Amino acid sequence: MPYVHRDAFAGIFHIYTHCVWAVPHLFRDDVDRIEFLRHLARVTSKTGWTCISYCLMTSHYHLIVGVSDGVLPTAMHSLNLSYARHHNRRHGLRGHVQFQRYGSRRIDDGGDLLERFRYVARNPMEAGLCSAPADWAWSSYAGTVGIGELSSFVDPAPLLAACARPWSDPRALLRASVERS
Repeated sequence: MPYVHRDAFAGIFHIYTHCVWAVPHLFRDDVDRIEFLRHLARVTSKTGWTCISYCLMTSHYHLIVGVSDGVLPTAMHSLNLSYARHHNRRHGLRGHVQFQRYGSRRIDDGGDLLERFRYVARNPMEAGLCSAPADWAWSSYAGTVGIGELSSFVDPAPLLAACARPWSDPRALLRASVERS
């Protein structure tokens, strides 16, 4: 199959990736998750992309990021390579950590952004890892809706702008949208 070039133009993207079949967990424990977030914060600072949201599962992760032209491939290469090196060194492994190239989906508008955020925030609950989106410690959701601490490298401004309504708190609207059945 020929190599397909990624969409590298400016925009907002939902990013996702999975671990290889031989390694059932991309994040085996909290040390791995903390290390990944450290790499994510570094890449966010270094590349200038906007990390709008993240969610770390056991076998994969989700990001919602805003990027300038050409930033996405470079930033993802840096993030995945640096984490793979950590993961392999820590767990005595070699080779690829991700199953295949990361997936990316361009987000077209505010409604699409809210729907993608809802999907990402609910992912741990839908997987049976917690009973409510805010209960999952490895997601930016609680900080974004104002019921937890927001990671310093996360900028939820595009989400809050998509929820902006006169005389309403955008965080409360966003939370209601995510937590409805």
